[in-house]
Amino acid sequence: MCMSYISCERGDLYYEDYSNSINTYDGDIYSYLEQNKGVFDSLLLVLDRIYPYQDSLKNQDITLFAPTNQSFTLALLNLNTQRRLANNPPIYLEDIDRNELDTLLSRYIFNDVISTENIKNLKDGRYLNSLNHGYRMHVQYKVLNALGYVGGGQQQIVFTDPNNSIFERYWEKTTTNSINIYTKNGVIHLLTPSHNFGFGKLGIYSN
Repeated sequence: MCMSYISCERGDLYYEDYSNSINTYDGDIYSYLEQNKGVFDSLLLVLDRIYPYQDSLKNQDITLFAPTNQSFTLALLNLNTQRRLANNPPIYLEDIDRNELDTLLSRYIFNDVISTENIKNLKDGRYLNSLNHGYRMHVQYKVLNALGYVGGGQQQIVFTDPNNSIFERYWEKTTTNSINIYTKNGVIHLLTPSHNFGFGKLGIYSN
């Protein structure tokens, strides 16, 4: 499994004159991932193991919150640290139960096209039901501050696993690093490299 990671071309800060340009890719979502293998090798490996998702990413109208290689690396590092403390050998994506990968990966894929325009005016954000399993996730629009200017910075989506709870103290959140990458069949939002794939749940059946 490739563990390499190429950071996004954009920097972390957008300043007062920032405007989010529309990024378009002349192909489907799956093809976009293949064209950026230095970023999405691990995601493609998981998709190859649970191949029905490939058809969805090629032919359905989809929103994908895309975890990068670094998100999988972090998840495996945390998992194998726990396994080492329990005197268990390390495991990798090829070893994780396919049903578990299916359950977790579905939470990043939605059978609808959701850009920031669909949620920017929703004060409390909105819930989305994941593809295939219907697991409830939550998204909320956010604009960072920059150089003392309120709301003048980077646009983000806060992407949350509510853990089936109405109480936010139990929610696990991450953010996007890049938003609104439009393809022929949907939109992609890239998650921050510090995101832990599966929101800390990878390998829960493997310990």
